[in-house]
Parts: sequence; C-alpha cells; structure tokens
Amino acid sequence: MENEQEGTRGQKGERARQSILESALRLFSSQGYEATTMRAIAAEAGYSPGLTYRYFTGKEELVMMLYQNLAEELDNYVRGLPSASLAERFSLTIARLLELMEPHREALGALFGTALNPRSQVGVFSESTADIRRQSRAMYLALIAGAKDAPRASQREDLATILYGAHLALVLFWLIDQSNKAWRTRRLLAFLRDLLKLIQPLLRLPVVSRMLVRLARIIGPFLGADEPLLQLDAE
Repeated sequence: MENEQEGTRGQKGERARQSILESALRLFSSQGYEATTMRAIAAEAGYSPGLTYRYFTGKEELVMMLYQNLAEELDNYVRGLPSASLAERFSLTIARLLELMEPHREALGALFGTALNPRSQVGVFSESTADIRRQSRAMYLALIAGAKDAPRASQREDLATILYGAHLALVLFWLIDQSNKAWRTRRLLAFLRDLLKLIQPLLRLPVVSRMLVRLARIIGPFLGADEPLLQLDAE
C-alpha cells in the first residue's frame, strides 16, 4: 500500500512538473524569456509560487528540462532506427528532431539569444549543458555504429563530433528560417544528406581522414568531445 501511495505521489508530481513546464513555454512564447517570471509561470499553471519552487528552483531549470526531454526523446528514436546508410540515418534523425521541436518553436525562438550566450546557465554551449552535449554526441556514435556503411572504428569519434556540429547548425538555421513550413531547412537537410553520401567513401583517403581529424579537434571541445592532449599543428 505504501509503495502504491508513493507511486501515486510520484505520478502526481510528474504531472505537475509537466504542467509547469508547458505553462512556462507558453509564456516564453508570448512574453519572451527574460520578461517571464516564476510567479507568472505559477499563475499560468494554476499553482502557488511556493509549490512551483518546490518543483523548480527557477526558470533556468525549466529550460534545462526542455533540453533534456528533447535529447532523451531523440536518443530513444535513434536507438530504434533500422539499419540503413549513415546518410539516411542522419537525415531521419534530424527530421525527427524538427518534429519534436516544432510544438516549442516559438518558445525556443524566445530563448535564441540567451541560448547562444556561453555564460548563460541555459546556454547551449555553457558548462550547465555539458552533460546534454555529451549525451547527444554519444547518440551520434550509436547512429554511426548502426549504419550499414559505418566507417572504420578509428574515425567514428571524430565523425560523431562533426555530425553533432551539423545537427546544431541545422537547429540554428531552422530557428531563423521563415520559409513556408521551413522548406529551406528541409532542402538544407537534403543537401547535407547527399553531401554525406558523396564524402563518406572519401574518408578512406589519408588526406581526407586527416582533414576530418583536424576539424573534429577544433570544434570537439564545444560539442562534448574530450579536449585534445596535444596542440593542433599550426598548418
């Protein structure tokens, strides 16, 4: 009986957390992130400020919950992808990401400036979101490993870094894309899918493989990869 009561309280608490998050996202969309207060979020959700603070210490924690939810849903999707070419698996993953983000597009747009600030607690490249970046990069390792045409193991870490970089660049493009139904973003995704098909066989060439390594070492520390032990050559 006690376990049942704890389970019921847990479910009730999770529903409350989700309701507060949804209320916060509505207010971010209509009022902007900076202008939205926790008191306003509590009123929108129909809870007292005290109860709201019991679930979330501040609106930054609400944004982190949104980031984490999106990352986990996409990770689950990738784990269930059928075996296919790397280019197709990448394209399907980004298409699914756009679907997951679409209901929150206005809220994410309101977060745009803050999310790009690396000193902000909710910055996409801040220390606070480092675990989410590492989780997302690990997802790309799984995406690569499950591809029919996966490159050799020594290249997978660097390729995961670059694909995750492309993932973030596409999200940025999608947020500023005002075309009908974001058709420009979808055209860009199709272009990157075809470019990946074209480039992937070239990874066997030493000169291309070295360029892959150089690019991954430059952008990797921002994207959840370990800092390289040695400095890059100044070539």
